[in-house]
Amino acid sequence: MSIAEFVNIHIHSLDLYQEKFLTNIKVNYYHTSLEAASLPWYLCVTKNKEMAVKKTIAIVGATEKTGRAIVNQFASMPYRLLLISHQPEKLNELTETISKQYPGAEIEFLVCVKDGCWEADIIIIAVEAAEEKKVAELMKEVATQKIVVVISENENECKELEKVLPYSKIVKAFVNIETNEIFLSGKNETVNEEILEIFKQAGYNTIFLSTNKI
Repeated sequence: MSIAEFVNIHIHSLDLYQEKFLTNIKVNYYHTSLEAASLPWYLCVTKNKEMAVKKTIAIVGATEKTGRAIVNQFASMPYRLLLISHQPEKLNELTETISKQYPGAEIEFLVCVKDGCWEADIIIIAVEAAEEKKVAELMKEVATQKIVVVISENENECKELEKVLPYSKIVKAFVNIETNEIFLSGKNETVNEEILEIFKQAGYNTIFLSTNKI
């Protein structure tokens, strides 16, 4: 047998093997597709499909007057709410009330500020002004690069909070509960716009936005 004949025989054998291999792939793929199509919907696996993930918003001081009002406004929105307060009985009562009013709301309550803020994407502080620094101290380890909205009934400065939370994106919010008006002030324009949109969706009537006023 010549070298040329030997090479041709092996090339032919390789072609036959490749064709058989590809055929098996096609057949296996075909059967796999049929099996997947015949499976019940709850057993089928959908690939490359991204599921929408709800943002988690922690409301510290949820049982306070302002905090409670914010919870009521936010309960109908597509967010996971973490209600935080040192008054567990009031928290439980508030959670039950909101759950009855908004059956589809995703609400949890916690008494630990640090745990609740650790889970949150956005943190809303709605406590008395005298308690703000204390709350900031409790959450500072888990608030890095997170948006922290400080709710107040007066437009006082929050320089002290900036010192405690130097790596958080702080937005100051003055809320008028009677008229549902809110004034936002923060150093990051993009963050301001995001919080502005969230409060608009929550049903606040008039929102004034200001940048670099903290």
